[in-house]
Amino acid sequence: MRKRKQIIVPAILILAAIVILPGCGAKVSGQADSAAVPIQVIKVGQPATAGLSGKVIPDQDIKIVSKVAGKVANVNVQEGSKVKQGDVLVQLETSDLTQQVKQAESALVAAQAKLVDTKAGARSQEIQGLQSAVSAAQGAYQQATAAMEQAKAGLDLATSTYNRLRNSYDSNSGVTQEDLDKGTLDYEKAKAASEQAQGAQKAAEAQLQGAEAKLQLAKVGPTDNTISALQADVDRLNAGLELANSGLSNATITAPIDGLIVKKSISVGELAQPGVQILSLVNMDQVQVELSVSDSQITQVKAGMQVDVAIQNLPNQTFKGEISFVSPVANANSNTFPVKVKVDNKDGLLFAGMVAEVKLNAAQESRLEVPKSAIIKKDQKEYVFIVTDNTAHLVEVKTEEKNQDWSYVLPTDKLKANEQIVVNPADKIAEGTKVKAE
Repeated sequence: MRKRKQIIVPAILILAAIVILPGCGAKVSGQADSAAVPIQVIKVGQPATAGLSGKVIPDQDIKIVSKVAGKVANVNVQEGSKVKQGDVLVQLETSDLTQQVKQAESALVAAQAKLVDTKAGARSQEIQGLQSAVSAAQGAYQQATAAMEQAKAGLDLATSTYNRLRNSYDSNSGVTQEDLDKGTLDYEKAKAASEQAQGAQKAAEAQLQGAEAKLQLAKVGPTDNTISALQADVDRLNAGLELANSGLSNATITAPIDGLIVKKSISVGELAQPGVQILSLVNMDQVQVELSVSDSQITQVKAGMQVDVAIQNLPNQTFKGEISFVSPVANANSNTFPVKVKVDNKDGLLFAGMVAEVKLNAAQESRLEVPKSAIIKKDQKEYVFIVTDNTAHLVEVKTEEKNQDWSYVLPTDKLKANEQIVVNPADKIAEGTKVKAE
């Protein structure tokens, strides 16, 4: 006799007690005077339960925060207030923000006007004014040139006089020291006057050149670089205005969805900080049931599957739901997968935090569980032996993985709950073999 394998079934997976069939002394079909084949059997239990436990959560749970810092001027809602999308919930003070907008508008207007004028070029009146400036500069330059020539002539005369006196003084020709000193002084004055006249002439020339350049620039018009620089300045100021308007708009905090205020964390006079929650808004017209499904059950769960939802605190009531999300990634701290079920709550009977049980559809609920050791694979099909009147019958089954020891099978007209199946079928067992349980 082949040594029997020891089957260990965890308590949570026991679906039926092992039933020992009484020996009947029957003979194997077709083998006269032969003893029945000893076997070990298990009774297939009731269909696997598809109930999944979870909690009700809001379909939409929004934490309302302020985008800008500011002192609260008005709070228009309380806990329990029903609001519509766009309703003003909180108003911050806007005096400083309004002034920032006005300043930005003024700077932008000035920059735009400068850009427009530059693109338009100089007007005829401006051209005439620049031409007059050139004429005036030309006259000043001519006067300075004449004065320089006169000063140069005076310097030449003073230089000649000084040289004559110096030569006479050195040759004792009757020129006194006083005469020499006077000639020297006249020379120094003439020299200074000549240098001053030259400087004035150069300055007048520079003014003339500047006036002529301005006139020429006005006639040619602005360069592309000038226009680009002015346009960039306009763009910068326009962005600043948009930012100021955004800050002013953000001071009015509105409801992003229809819903119910369930928490208020700020009051009039307090300072709102960017990113800090001030209100909590939920929409409970539709809720979700949040589940954590074990790896042995996750294959039963598919997105879009219709389910029934029972609430612990609402006996005798069942709600229709639909699986909206099945995570392909298990939770980090447990071998379970997050699953969410959408449930209509127009009547407002469901509250966040209620314990719910989700039942899968009938096709999923009707599956049985059998040990993998009972499954025979042949010709790419799967079978189990059921035992009826101490006789083994081969039955084809369709299986689905549950875990390393058990598989799900669908009931058929030959395999139902409470049927006895052979746990470890020996090679000598075939269709119609007489068996006895041990």
